[in-house]
Amino acid sequence: MKWSHDLGIQKMASVIARAKRVYREEGGRSFLRKGWGFALRKFFTHVVWNVLPKNETLRFISRSRILTMLYFFLTGTFYREQRAVLCGLAEYHELEEQREAPRHRIIRNVHRIEKGLSMRDRRPVFAESYIGEVVGDLVMAWDPETDDEQLRWAVDVVSEYFEVVDRTNPISEAESEFTGFLSEIEYSPGNRVPFPRRDLGETPVSPEAMAELAVRRTSTRWFEQRDVPREKVDEALEVAIQSPSACNRQSYEYRLYDDPELIDEIASLAIGASGYKDNIPCLAVIVGKQRAYFNDRDKHVIYIDASLSAMAFQFALETQGLASCCINWPAIPRNEKRMEELLDLDCDESVVMLMAVGYPDPDGMIPQSEKKRIELIRSYNNI
Repeated sequence: MKWSHDLGIQKMASVIARAKRVYREEGGRSFLRKGWGFALRKFFTHVVWNVLPKNETLRFISRSRILTMLYFFLTGTFYREQRAVLCGLAEYHELEEQREAPRHRIIRNVHRIEKGLSMRDRRPVFAESYIGEVVGDLVMAWDPETDDEQLRWAVDVVSEYFEVVDRTNPISEAESEFTGFLSEIEYSPGNRVPFPRRDLGETPVSPEAMAELAVRRTSTRWFEQRDVPREKVDEALEVAIQSPSACNRQSYEYRLYDDPELIDEIASLAIGASGYKDNIPCLAVIVGKQRAYFNDRDKHVIYIDASLSAMAFQFALETQGLASCCINWPAIPRNEKRMEELLDLDCDESVVMLMAVGYPDPDGMIPQSEKKRIELIRSYNNI
């Protein structure tokens, strides 16, 4: 009993001590200015949460939808992601209502048509419900002053579609509009359409060479202090943008920095870079954009697509004699807010990760980072 009593006193003392520390750090005026919600979150995350038995408490909370929502409201870790999703949906639908440059809708729908054209036992009629929208969007988005390869690809695919599909009233109406559109632009449809896999020929990379490249790619934190040629970075990015992307929308951006002052300011916000940020000659901030998606079911796509491209980017950098290191970007609300302000991010934009890039210092140490055995990450037919 005495032990339990003493433990209770210790916990109470810990609560009081943490409350005092939070009060000193934030100040009374800060609490009053930011309101009770802010004060409650601070008290929960910095005081109460630190004296509760975490494993039992988390399991208890996870069994209740309401308590789970309350937990994340108090911690605030999902707030910016939720806001980004809502802002992205708002922007998508706003552009759709205004019928202004519906870029992501064109890409998605043309990709759907491509998949239809690629199907075995293809249906004689498909895409009937949205082909009119595709043609209307193309007419609106076409700019004769620019050489937009994606729009030309879209024209090629739609032209091929009308070559093979059976006619219905909606399809005939869309074809009539498309034919008129073609007569007014200085472009003849080309061959950027689905093709047999055999046309790719044999792979130019052997399994052994691929495995060697994968092993060679290591998280490198020590670089030679010389400039990274932008053309080499661009060549690596040309490889990265060939990565898979949900409906080919590629809703991410590589923000690159080679100004030492900017690198220092940005990298200072990434807690994982504190020990070597002064050694980074080039820094990439990979930003996802939720504006490409019309439904919140796609909220994770920015992380998937950006990460797929990041891996290809790293492999391509290695072939240029450059090394890299992914820098984790954890969901720390204060740092997220500062990064948002520093990079002037739109409200639908979220940082996925940072990446250090440079010529590796041959004398710099790199971690061994032994990987898991394949048996620990692979299973077949496991349900």
